Amino acid sequence: MIYWLLIALIFIFGLTIGSFINALEYRIDSELSILKGRSICPKCKKQLKWYENIPVLSFLFLEGKCGHCKEPISWQYPIVELLTGFSFVAGFWKLGVLTDTISIFSHLILYFIFSILILVALHDQKTSYVLSAYVYAAIISVVIYLLVTYTGVWEIKNIWLYLLPNLASALIAASPFAILYIFSKGAWMGAGDIEVAVLLGFLLGWPNFLIALYFAFIVGSLWGIIKVYMLKNAKLKSELPFAPFLIAGTFFAFLFAEQLVSLYVKIFLG
Repeated sequence: MIYWLLIALIFIFGLTIGSFINALEYRIDSELSILKGRSICPKCKKQLKWYENIPVLSFLFLEGKCGHCKEPISWQYPIVELLTGFSFVAGFWKLGVLTDTISIFSHLILYFIFSILILVALHDQKTSYVLSAYVYAAIISVVIYLLVTYTGVWEIKNIWLYLLPNLASALIAASPFAILYIFSKGAWMGAGDIEVAVLLGFLLGWPNFLIALYFAFIVGSLWGIIKVYMLKNAKLKSELPFAPFLIAGTFFAFLFAEQLVSLYVKIFLG
């Protein structure tokens, strides 16, 4: 009973952070201060009341329309809130039950990283621009996360050997994007995709980052085909930000990479 209550609390916490991510992305995109002022309707600019800011429930209560101007509220808001809530629950499921201060700290760092991933994916999807400063903050957070979860002897050599596979994974993951960026002079890939790939490799490590990249390229390619041939949209380069697919692949690999690797070994290597 306590376990499920804790999951419910973490999910609600994730919904709340998801609501903050929506507000933060809007303020970044609109070049507004992230520290001043209360939430407003993007259409009529009216300040929202407290009951219009309840994650998911307000969207349902208002029937998807602003309580002031009656303009439709984007489905982005409940979707981001739910994605954040479910990602937090997934992180809790992956790391296990909170037992001490270190485990609580590791959970909070992971939730912070997840929040940045969702923010970066959302902003890139809407603007085709990767928030580099936030990606760097996430990379630093990954280093802290890896150190917090380190259980070996605290010597420089041992810590370096512990971090080396993740560092190598980050460099390998970023290499194809860097090559495409250099040879195409930014026409095929953006510099932001390189940064996200570094984050992806550093967080997941070897060989899990390969699954994330595979997922991103397969899903991204399928979506590109749908846009070009089924939706008759030929502006693929400018309208297909790749960071959201990399980040979706990161979440997928974080949850299922170990099971997939074990299955591969069992089937092909006996």
